[in-house]
Amino acid sequence: MKNIGIWLLVSLTLGLAPFFPEPHIWGKLRWIAGGAHGMQPMDWFDAFLHGTP
Repeated sequence: MKNIGIWLLVSLTLGLAPFFPEPHIWGKLRWIAGGAHGMQPMDWFDAFLHGTP
């Protein structure tokens, strides 16, 4: 438990990567909020992976 800061940093870094032009999870969340039209199973899996610590 003493390395919680390191694990938090690693989780945020991997969850938000790639950062340019926008964080990847942010793009997926906007896509889902917009109705998720055209999302394939791989896109859902990708959103799940980027959203879990």
